[in-house]
Amino acid sequence: MSLTVSTDLSVTTAPARVEIKLEDKQKALRQSFEKGDPKVFGVSQVVLGLLIISYSLPLLSAETTMIINFGVPWWSGLMFVISGAVAIVLEKKPSTKTLCFCLAVSFVAIIISVIALVVYYIDIADQMTITCDDETNQLCMRQYYARHFCKGVKIIISMIILVQTGMSCAFTFLLYDHRKNFTDYLAVNE
Repeated sequence: MSLTVSTDLSVTTAPARVEIKLEDKQKALRQSFEKGDPKVFGVSQVVLGLLIISYSLPLLSAETTMIINFGVPWWSGLMFVISGAVAIVLEKKPSTKTLCFCLAVSFVAIIISVIALVVYYIDIADQMTITCDDETNQLCMRQYYARHFCKGVKIIISMIILVQTGMSCAFTFLLYDHRKNFTDYLAVNE
């Protein structure tokens, strides 16, 4: 804040140049998020997280594999829902603190999605196929079709996670670019 005293001893205050710049930068941050990018990314991340959780429910009735033992669909889907919710909050209340928090959560979502992809691909590769030579053996045929169904579900979920990884990377890059524009003003309390 700048303070000026005139010859008649009246005091006037005006915002300092730094305060004006900070206010302009904060307005620019709000305007950049008014385009709706965080909300779009957030809603799509929430939807993809819920898709992963719901598509993995049939895996509970199949034979237990590494994915079910580690609970991969649930912790990865939940992380995507959390990441999307934070992005929606960023859209509603854009600030440098929220931006940094959303950037951190998005980065964690990328790490989680890569770990989930690795576990899915290992599980799909380890899943052995049953060959049924005798088509009259109903138990063998049920196991054969159950494994193929589970493998198909796992492939679909891994593709959804792959899309989620790409979206998280794009959103994190967008957030990092916004953060880089406002680096000088991150230490200022809002």
